[in-house]
Amino acid sequence: MESKTSTARYIKIAQDICNKIIDGEYPENSILKGRSVLASFYKVSPETIRKSVNLLAKENIVLIKRGVGIFVISVLHAKQFADKWKKETLVQNKYDNLVTLLDQKKKIDEDIDTAIKDMKDSFNYQSGEAVKLLRIDIPSKSWIDNKKIGEVYFYNYTEATIVAVVKKETNATICSPGPDFVLNGEDKLIFVAKDSKTFDRVASFLVYGVED
Repeated sequence: MESKTSTARYIKIAQDICNKIIDGEYPENSILKGRSVLASFYKVSPETIRKSVNLLAKENIVLIKRGVGIFVISVLHAKQFADKWKKETLVQNKYDNLVTLLDQKKKIDEDIDTAIKDMKDSFNYQSGEAVKLLRIDIPSKSWIDNKKIGEVYFYNYTEATIVAVVKKETNATICSPGPDFVLNGEDKLIFVAKDSKTFDRVASFLVYGVED
């Protein structure tokens, strides 16, 4: 079975040969170097070169004449081949970037969960009684967007104490934010719950503020 590494290798060699054809190093109707010479140049096995050449032949870029040699037959097809793989490489890079971001998000979520557990353990140790920590997202169009914690009298109206804020822009976790800390829509709040209705009070406060 062909490994992904060997597959990528022979494609890269085909791309490199293709670029040399486009650049004029191997003009149309010229003969490519022999497979053994190419294998030595790229430091791969003759089998890998065979796959590269067969791929180029399949794309009508070269013509293999057994016992004679490998002839370059189309610069146009070489350009089309290069453009196709350039697009596929771009898509692959975007996919790889997405996978990296998802991995980072997973790590951040794990760090947040660990921080919550550590905070909970610290509170339990200091107070001697169970403390419930909750997490909620500030709505994107919340009335408290760009307002300070002290400015909105968060504790006074919710009886919840904010112990950490996870910023939307950077995913950084800010512990023990003070009254001058500015909150923004889509930030995550981690807070101490006083009772079973604390979460509902906080959720209502973030959306409606203080009802008259």
